[in-house]
Amino acid sequence: MKIVIVGSGAMGKLFGVFLTKSKHEVILVDVDQKVVDEINHSGIELMGLGESNPDTVQQFSLQAVSDPSTISDCDLILLTVKSHATLAATRSVLHLISETSPVLLLQTGLGNIELVEKLVPRQHMIVAFTFMSGTALGNNRIRHGGTGKTYLGELNGELTPRLEKISGLFTDCGLQNQMVQRIIGRLWCKVIVYSAINSVSSILRIPNGSLLSKMESVTLMKSLVDEGKKVADAHAIDLVYQDLYELLFDACKQSSNNLSSMLQDLLNDRPTEIDAQNGAICRFGEEVGIPTPTQSTMVQLIKLLEKWKPGTLSNF
Repeated sequence: MKIVIVGSGAMGKLFGVFLTKSKHEVILVDVDQKVVDEINHSGIELMGLGESNPDTVQQFSLQAVSDPSTISDCDLILLTVKSHATLAATRSVLHLISETSPVLLLQTGLGNIELVEKLVPRQHMIVAFTFMSGTALGNNRIRHGGTGKTYLGELNGELTPRLEKISGLFTDCGLQNQMVQRIIGRLWCKVIVYSAINSVSSILRIPNGSLLSKMESVTLMKSLVDEGKKVADAHAIDLVYQDLYELLFDACKQSSNNLSSMLQDLLNDRPTEIDAQNGAICRFGEEVGIPTPTQSTMVQLIKLLEKWKPGTLSNF
């Protein structure tokens, strides 16, 4: 298959490596020409699970472009950009999207589906999210942070032949995955849980597993999860995981040594996805009159961290 991955962050590169290993033609799209040039010159360097020695990296060759208009056709598009880039990224590959060449939204956030729907018919979209983790170490190097299942689903809940084809593709590439009918409810569960993990770990600047070591951080995360669940219930979201605390604790343990994606963004002076996670929960709460004071506070704190780097005096 010919697969276009829009966004070469940690997840874009990680999925690109897995797909390339199975001899599929993969083209990465990134707006940063420096990143594109380095990938084309040196490929993607992968540091495997549990590895810390830079000499153990594996190198994978694949193509990267900054201008997707140079791509004439493909079989599948993976959208792996951060939520704030969703509209621009989708516009850049509109000429490639069709029912037989769908765009798979591989993102963690609320509101992305509605953004893409402004440009693309619903039947041309597939929703996905993953519990696999990775860390970007440079323009062309990543670390595989942890294994985890990727969930795939059609917006209408059907288990279609094209969904089966993509699931089979992922399985053949060594990507754990599952086709599901209630993809929106599962996505909400992940966003609620990671609104807690991402924001609290970013403020404390600690790995995910350390969040479980202090009662205060556990209590704070539970408060964030509780608010998210109340909002989801008010919107009649079919939450698949009724015990979100268990999902929260499992996620922290499975990624115990990882820095959350939000913390990685802050440390690398990049915009976070706070608006698509905690911010989205707040907005959905306002729509139904559910107060979300803890979530709102986290949004304000992360936005302050985006503007002011802790420990520096230059901004005062």
